[in-house]
Amino acid sequence: MTGQKVGQRVYETNQYNDFSVRCLPSYLATAVLLFSLCLIGCEWRTWENSLDSPDQIGLAVVDALNHKDIKKLNRLRIQREEYVSWIYPAFPKSNFPPDFAWSNLNKNCNIGMKRWIQTYGDLNLSYVNIRFNKSDKYYKGFHLLRGTVLTLQDTTGKKLDLNILGSIVVMNNRYKLLSYDDG
Repeated sequence: MTGQKVGQRVYETNQYNDFSVRCLPSYLATAVLLFSLCLIGCEWRTWENSLDSPDQIGLAVVDALNHKDIKKLNRLRIQREEYVSWIYPAFPKSNFPPDFAWSNLNKNCNIGMKRWIQTYGDLNLSYVNIRFNKSDKYYKGFHLLRGTVLTLQDTTGKKLDLNILGSIVVMNNRYKLLSYDDG
């Protein structure tokens, strides 16, 4: 309470703001505005052709191999803009510029995709499972599932453990191949 002098009398006034139902919309509007401001500059990274699980990647790779579909194999992996903008900056510092690193990765992936289609494209393989022989590696905004082994089965029932895939990137609970092994 504070006093206010009017003439010779001192009137008490209440300094506290009373919450009223009429203020509720303005409080809600303020909360929404503050939340929106917090999101400015935050980037929810989304990527095309990412999948829900490593198993879905394995199934998609087998389907692409069986159909000799190099375009599908390519869509399953990280693309240039994703690599240069999200992946490369999180890796340890390198003496190579991002475009050079992408160029090398892309060249090796293209060699690998062609090789794996030539090697396994006519075998009508079926998916068995995917596993990872190395520990996960964590970076800012994503982590890598490493040491990828793709187990497939041919038409005679023989199982094949293939090391044709690079690491799988996990970002925002979505999965995408980082690369293909170039053999």
